[in-house]
Amino acid sequence: MLKPTKMTRVIIAGTKSLMEPTIATFHRLNVLHITDYLEEGADFKIGKPLKPASKLSEYLLSLRAISNQLGLREKESLLKQSSKELPSQIDEKITKLQKEVSSRFDELRNLEFKIKEKEDLASAVKPFFGLPLPLEAYMGYETVKVYTGYIDADLELGLSKITKNYELFTGEYEKRKIFALFIPTAFEAEAQKLLQDERSYVELKVPQLKGNPPVILDELTKEINILKEKHASIKSELDNIKKEYSDFVIAADEYLSIETQKAEVPLRFATSPNAFIIDGWVPSRNYDEIEKELQESTGGLVYLTRVEEEVKEEDIPIELENPTLAKPFELLINTFATPKYREIDPASVLFITFPLFYAIMLGDVGYGIIVAAMAVLIKNKFKTGGLNALALILFLSSILSIIFGFIYGEFFGFPIFNVGIYRTGEIKHGILGIAVPAIAGIHIPVHRFESVQSLLLLTLVIGIIHILLGLVIGFRNQVIEHGLKHAIFAKGSWMMILIGGVMAIAKLMPAVMSKLPVPTSDPVFAVGGGLAIIGLVLLIMGEGFISILEIPTLLSNVLSYSRILAIGLSSAGIALAVNTLSMNLFIKPDGVLMGKGVVLALVGVVILFIGHLINLLLGILGPGLHSLRLQYVEFFTKFYEGGGKKYVPFGYNRKYTEE
Repeated sequence: MLKPTKMTRVIIAGTKSLMEPTIATFHRLNVLHITDYLEEGADFKIGKPLKPASKLSEYLLSLRAISNQLGLREKESLLKQSSKELPSQIDEKITKLQKEVSSRFDELRNLEFKIKEKEDLASAVKPFFGLPLPLEAYMGYETVKVYTGYIDADLELGLSKITKNYELFTGEYEKRKIFALFIPTAFEAEAQKLLQDERSYVELKVPQLKGNPPVILDELTKEINILKEKHASIKSELDNIKKEYSDFVIAADEYLSIETQKAEVPLRFATSPNAFIIDGWVPSRNYDEIEKELQESTGGLVYLTRVEEEVKEEDIPIELENPTLAKPFELLINTFATPKYREIDPASVLFITFPLFYAIMLGDVGYGIIVAAMAVLIKNKFKTGGLNALALILFLSSILSIIFGFIYGEFFGFPIFNVGIYRTGEIKHGILGIAVPAIAGIHIPVHRFESVQSLLLLTLVIGIIHILLGLVIGFRNQVIEHGLKHAIFAKGSWMMILIGGVMAIAKLMPAVMSKLPVPTSDPVFAVGGGLAIIGLVLLIMGEGFISILEIPTLLSNVLSYSRILAIGLSSAGIALAVNTLSMNLFIKPDGVLMGKGVVLALVGVVILFIGHLINLLLGILGPGLHSLRLQYVEFFTKFYEGGGKKYVPFGYNRKYTEE
């Protein structure tokens, strides 16, 4: 917690005859992060894959092609298949599946092509229903040019000026005028120009078919139906194969992936004709267990030793170690950058601050319940991975949003509790019809629009604490990396400027707003001003006069936290506007339910639904993005560098097979 897992560099060495049991042991333990061997020398070279590697890869490619053709997706499996039984089934079943699936899949694609071809022909034939000619009448002439298409204009007048030796047939298809023009090729250029001058002209290509269009269409329709029936039959056969073999395919894919991983891992080892060496990292807490397991599996003939020499920090793989509730927030850390080995891991801080900022912004019981339900659905669908972590983050944020919804007294923008409007003394009744007594001197609900100043002050205080925490963590990092003196110049100076500036401004602003003299005699103002000046001097000593230009950035960082209030007010404002519009104009005009009829009341319900749906979508995205921005820009920049190498252990998390 707060720091990555402590890692130990290890060297594993043994004879080649013990390479396979060593690989199997480490793969089962799933703890060794292997450092690739790259520098070949006279004594040691990069290892070669184990003998089964080529065959395993071939099987895996074939299986994934079959899986893709069947449209298989990963699923939750209640029964795991034995990895000892699968090898005897793989060759026979993959060969059988290749034959059955590939032939049907190819036939399916061929049928789809033919169906598309026939449907295109049918679409091309339909417009000619509007003309009294068989399709062969439009083709096969040497001295006559034929034009067919859509046109809105009357062609008779224009054609009469070109020649009287022509035939024009007109009709209608789907309320559009269609024509067929037969004209001697001697007048082709004039006829072409006449048609092109008409903007409504759209050329129609005549299908290369013979017969009357209705008869042809009827035949095409029958052919299409026969092809579709055959397509459905083959699709049904593939679905049956998928149903019968899906468990095998998914389990075999996992088994082959594991075995291929094992067979190809020697490519990362240093090997000689008789020995192998593995360089890697393991969590320090697992070292004794690894040593014991390795001795048992190899009879103590493979040696595991710690490497005590100094290594570059960037070479140490990083495994984040956090409590269960904070674990999902590692997603946000890794999205930004993996921390360095000696850096503070901020996941446990994000576990508190991200949902808190999100909840203060959203702060509505109704929206919070829907977001929580969405998070549960996503979590149930995706049991692992980034979406699962995101769902957990969203769920925690929604629970806090519900709590703040009660504090604000809002349910889809409607008041939950009775509220006294201080300007008029009027009591506004809430959904529950009760008033909440003051708790610890705080009157609940805290109406956001009537408590803007207090909430703005709260968000700025949160910002100051958040930024100060970032500077404190940064101070700690600087002490470890560069020493106390450098930490005082780099981070201590900013802490003094922030704390001193806040103390001075806290006394200065009320005096300025009240047009009173500057409170120079006030000890808080004097101490604050002194701290800020000392901090400024230390900053200049450490980073030069140019660093003064960065001071406004600190102020902008603090003011940036006002977005927490602004986003919350915008969400509450939209909800209020939607409720007022739908209730006062449609659902309950002049205080009478359905006072203007059922139809208008239903219109009001639709407005209410659409308005809150849009506000909900904004309420999910806005608080999430802005809360994330405050973490990445205002908080992380005070201490976080990142750039660490992610810990990737050699192993596999089995889901469908078991040893």
